[in-house]
Amino acid sequence: MAAIPSVPNAVQAQTPALDTSDRPWDLARAPRIPVARPRLAPLEAALPYLHAIDDARTYSNFGPVNARLEDRFGAHFGLPAGHVVTCNNATTGLTLALQAAAARGGHYCVMPAWTFAATAHAAIAAGLTPFLVDVDPSSGALTSQIAEAALREAPGQVAAIVPVAPFGQPLAPETWDLLQAMSGVPVVIDAAAGFDALRPGAAPAVVSLHATKALGIGEGGFVISRDPAVIADIRRRANFGFDGTRDATLSGCNGKLSEYGAAFGHAALDLWPLQRSRHLGVLGYYRAAFMDLPTLTMAHGLGDAWTCTTANIEAEAGAIAEIERRLAYAGIATRRWWGRGLHGHQAFRDLPRTELAVSEALAARTLGLPCFPEIDIAALDEVIAIVRGVLIP
Repeated sequence: MAAIPSVPNAVQAQTPALDTSDRPWDLARAPRIPVARPRLAPLEAALPYLHAIDDARTYSNFGPVNARLEDRFGAHFGLPAGHVVTCNNATTGLTLALQAAAARGGHYCVMPAWTFAATAHAAIAAGLTPFLVDVDPSSGALTSQIAEAALREAPGQVAAIVPVAPFGQPLAPETWDLLQAMSGVPVVIDAAAGFDALRPGAAPAVVSLHATKALGIGEGGFVISRDPAVIADIRRRANFGFDGTRDATLSGCNGKLSEYGAAFGHAALDLWPLQRSRHLGVLGYYRAAFMDLPTLTMAHGLGDAWTCTTANIEAEAGAIAEIERRLAYAGIATRRWWGRGLHGHQAFRDLPRTELAVSEALAARTLGLPCFPEIDIAALDEVIAIVRGVLIP
């Protein structure tokens, strides 16, 4: 990717609406500019770790390559060994953490409606019923105050609270640890896209390593906590509930990450500084281009203090729909990553819920623009020109 200047000259002046009337595009066929194009660590970067698998002849079951990866993840977040457990994907990790919470009693799981479908699927797989609540309008996140109110409003005993880090935004772990201690209700944090901004607390946080994430291995995830007992419990559940014997003492499943996934996890960590800088470059370019538009916002700190793989913008619902239409007409893909929210899915439409006015507004006002490490400046400038053409009268 060409070097990205701090402020793109191409979009400093007022940009007129782009005339795309002569080139409609069939996005169902193939976009000219995709919304995402994952790039994992190349084979060469993983080869030393793949050779280690051959040498050990251990291919799964929390093998030596995986054990070293867990330690590296812990060290990345300033924690010693024993505070991270990997899993075959983040949904499994979330399910196992919620199984541990459900074992303490209760039937309902408080979660924001403004999240990806996997959050609700994990709760249901753990034997819980999601109770959907609204989010804070400024951050799009569940707050401890909203969660505390939901404990009183839930239709029955609450087994767990699941805050979600929206599109990788930072969450304050101390706030959730305090609520967990005061309420006695376990908290499990869905930080699927939150690798870069995560600060671990006592409440377990689940991070995705899917190919679409900033640090990806194809398919995988990990759970991290400052409480090693929490991690030890989830580790047992990820290994059929076994605890040193062939007797399943806990409910669980086969949730282990293979040694091959762990090998690419090592390679991804080796390359993380470069990958992070590339994502920051793309997101920072968008932020600089839009900073003079009072009707458009991006998540606080995105592209500056922290990074992810989703370049979401927020604006008035009608403007977002028009931006989406014009970009599609030009062959540029966009994505409403969370659709209408959980309550908009057929599988979840009958779940108990509170009023969801903020979630519904965010669904209408939020759009994901093309964002991937190898996108070039010409493509970014084309996207930016269309967005500005809609928002500047």
